[in-house]
Amino acid sequence: MKRYNISQLTTLLAIPMLMSSISMGIEVEAEGRAAGDAPSARTQALTDALREAVRTGAGVDLVSESAMENYELTMDRTFTKARGYVKKYEVLSSGLSDDGFYTVTIKADVGEGPIAANDTMTFQMMAKEHESPRVAIMIEEEIEGVKNGTLGGDWLRNHLSQCGLQVVDLENAQGQGGMLAKRAQTLGRKTEGELRSQGLVSSCDYIIEGKIIGSAEGTQSYYGSKPGKKYSLGFDVKVRDAATGSIVLTENFQSRDIVIRNVSSDTAAAREAVRQFMEGNKHKENTDAGWMLIRRIFSHWAAEMDLGATIKLEFVGLDLESADKLKAELEKQTAIGSVWIRSIDAEGVSVVECESRLNSTDLAKVINAVLPGYGPDRTEKRYLSFRPGAAPAEATPAAAPAATPEAVATETEESSPWLMIGGIIAAVGVALGLFCLKLIKKNK
Repeated sequence: MKRYNISQLTTLLAIPMLMSSISMGIEVEAEGRAAGDAPSARTQALTDALREAVRTGAGVDLVSESAMENYELTMDRTFTKARGYVKKYEVLSSGLSDDGFYTVTIKADVGEGPIAANDTMTFQMMAKEHESPRVAIMIEEEIEGVKNGTLGGDWLRNHLSQCGLQVVDLENAQGQGGMLAKRAQTLGRKTEGELRSQGLVSSCDYIIEGKIIGSAEGTQSYYGSKPGKKYSLGFDVKVRDAATGSIVLTENFQSRDIVIRNVSSDTAAAREAVRQFMEGNKHKENTDAGWMLIRRIFSHWAAEMDLGATIKLEFVGLDLESADKLKAELEKQTAIGSVWIRSIDAEGVSVVECESRLNSTDLAKVINAVLPGYGPDRTEKRYLSFRPGAAPAEATPAAAPAATPEAVATETEESSPWLMIGGIIAAVGVALGLFCLKLIKKNK
């Protein structure tokens, strides 16, 4: 008969807990900093915090894997690589410090085994975590030998969809908008119908605008190999916020020579050249124009979701004193980070921007409490406009006093998760005990 002493039973009981601990990874706190208050500083600081978390938790220095002399260009690649190690993270604090640096502090769960910087699984995970943005593509092409080309746009549509983003067909969306406008007008909703017919109801979050220019420069042969068709391709692109019209990303991918062999037609050669241009040369950093653009979109969107979206606030007739009051009160809110007064025109339109983790409706309520004379005129995900005399945002209901039955019920609901956890732990203990008893009987 095989007997188990207390230490052996303790070890058996500890195995599932140990496995659970391993799967959870290593929890670390890390800080990232970037100079300035530009929108890119937020992404850089978050990237730096993720990189530092990986260095602390997994012992991997991601910067050494990148081109140190051009860290800004490799920032988004570093961000994506870090997300391969960081299984989840929570932003503890963020904002512009008095020294002019944007600082982000995170708590991260760091595991082993990074995912490649262009692995669609990484992006799918990020898209699922961050409410995948809706993206529209407007790419023009002027490639020699190709008429009415959509090669670059097709590549982006295919790969953005594979990565979990929602690709919006603008023409189809506009057609649906027209149908919905007619429906609203038929039902007597005149204002809604007019807004939809004018395209004022946003159908996407980002619009990718760009132009790919390519020239065919004859044939070229290396060391006596079969001659191939030589292309020189370049790509200028910008990503625009659909709600505000502001440009959030811009990139100029310099012309690069690509030689294509063993193809049946000029169109096939051009398509292969565009593919290589977008996917890059695995032996050369920063040659993957398409993947670089996807990484930048994801890192910008993640920063917006985790640090708070940069929201544009417009006010008709806001003076400097009121703007300063608004800035001071907004900065007291824990869910609001930095606040910038962009322009003041007491007789026209004043612009204030803030980074907020509040949705637009809740942010409108906060602003209305500070400036009761102003009401929201238009609200979107990253844009709000206010004017004097507009209907105020609906006030948030006051909390019930602690002594009321409702408060007692709320307290019970808040404690129920702990009761559930206790029940689960007890159930697991019983199951492990039965397992150990069966194991002991089996070895008698």
